Amino acid sequence: MPADRNAPIEIDPPRGGFDRENAVAALRSAGLPQGLASRAPGPFGPTARAVAALEALADAVDLGLLAADRLHGVLLDELSGGASFAIPRLAPEHRRLLAAFQIVVTADAFARGIAALGATASVSGSLDLDGLVDLLDAELTPQDRAGRVLRLAEAFARLPRPAATPDAPADLAAVRSVGAFFALLRGAVLEIGRSTGLRPLVAALDARTVRVAGRPYRGLEVRDPAADRAGLLAVRHEDIVGNDEYVQAGLRLARDVAAFDLERGRNPKRLNPVLFALGPPGSGKTATAHAVGNYFLDFCAERGVPARFLVVRRTDWASSYQNASAANLVRLFREEVHGFPGVCGAYWPDIDTAFASRDSAELRQEEKQNLAAVFAVFDGTLLPRDGKWFLICDANNLHMDEATISRIAQNPFRVEGPTRPEHFVKLMRGVLLRDVRPFLPQDDAAWERIGQEAARLGLSGRNVESACGNVRGRVQDFDYPEAYFRADATERERLLAGLGRPVDEATIVAQLAELAAFRHDAEERDERERFEREVEAMVRQLNASRAAVQRAGAPDDGDA
Repeated sequence: MPADRNAPIEIDPPRGGFDRENAVAALRSAGLPQGLASRAPGPFGPTARAVAALEALADAVDLGLLAADRLHGVLLDELSGGASFAIPRLAPEHRRLLAAFQIVVTADAFARGIAALGATASVSGSLDLDGLVDLLDAELTPQDRAGRVLRLAEAFARLPRPAATPDAPADLAAVRSVGAFFALLRGAVLEIGRSTGLRPLVAALDARTVRVAGRPYRGLEVRDPAADRAGLLAVRHEDIVGNDEYVQAGLRLARDVAAFDLERGRNPKRLNPVLFALGPPGSGKTATAHAVGNYFLDFCAERGVPARFLVVRRTDWASSYQNASAANLVRLFREEVHGFPGVCGAYWPDIDTAFASRDSAELRQEEKQNLAAVFAVFDGTLLPRDGKWFLICDANNLHMDEATISRIAQNPFRVEGPTRPEHFVKLMRGVLLRDVRPFLPQDDAAWERIGQEAARLGLSGRNVESACGNVRGRVQDFDYPEAYFRADATERERLLAGLGRPVDEATIVAQLAELAAFRHDAEERDERERFEREVEAMVRQLNASRAAVQRAGAPDDGDA
């Protein structure tokens, strides 16, 4: 039976380690325990921090040996095509991939170990190591490679360092120097993986789901979930109030895209990848899109599917010179969205501001190029509508021409945000103010009246968020006692629980009324200013018409 190339590669250390005895022996043989003891002497030998660092390094070396062994087995299985008595021979590049994977896993694990000791190594530059290629020698066994790396680490740590200070005692500096070596070595190995014959094999590894000690890897690098959430707000779909149909459509689209078959390059379903929302400011369009993005990444992570979610900002593509904006748009969608080796979602807020009407006489060439680029995205001529990606976009108003609207709004939703009393109660009591809930009214009837007042005032979700910020400010209007600064985390929570100031129903209603009055005044002022501008324009037009009539009726100076 052929090997399942979609099966995740799970590398979990067994209890007691994989080959920890040899890992400890390699540390001793490299002289690291003696070296740390001499550079960071304690009353009974190495300091506690140095001993803990040695333990962390032994665990890291052991995990690197395990990673190389497990990946070696996967390569043999795939090269043999499944169950077979034939034992394939790995090519030198395969063995270099194993070596690189062993080194980066060891370096990553040691970095985590010393970070827990407060000894994170900060490095810059690259490692100029003549013997680096020798460390990736295809003929070296993983055990021999680990020994060579540790000997180099000890030699690196012996290099002269700045004198110890109260903020950086000798044992801390010694541990950091070993950590710096592994960080520099890791960077050099990653560079080799990107720029040599290893690159195709690293890309093949990137396409697989790999977890080492529970941590996902993308090729030779730990996949940082936070990096995939760059630009996303920390909001969940359970926190979205109102917009139920829009939320459910986004979640369904996210699940359908996650089902894309990466090996066959197709999705079992034929999807419309664009979700479009129209709604006034403050109706929750942005929060909903970010919630769908977080759901998408969580859903994919739980199932081992490589995924990314991007927030498209104007600064990502807009430029001051002609045609560059459209080129950046094309690059963004081709490389960052569809070129990502996994499934991808994207959110483009306020898309109406990016595209002027083609009927406008003031339409610049750059805007024409932008329209052509976005039409290509939505028509499927730039990116195949293959179910590998999806795009959420929204607008406050439809200021685009019919051709643009027809392409973007193929799956349109009108988003209004919270509108009913129960919406406002859930938004305020259950989401925005849940962290200070003990200091709020506990009577359900009081909250029902608060919700009714918010609905009557016609507030948006953004207005309510501002009011809740003011309410929280009243609850937290206190000074910290001196005991707070000397207390541990548990005691601090106990102290804070008694410091908040209760807020009653009348105060919350007053905050809502104040926001509504401010909004009303702002709208009236904006309306007056718009009226004055229109009047001024009409007066100028009338004056121009009178002047034209007078000039047309005046005798020509050349007539006599």
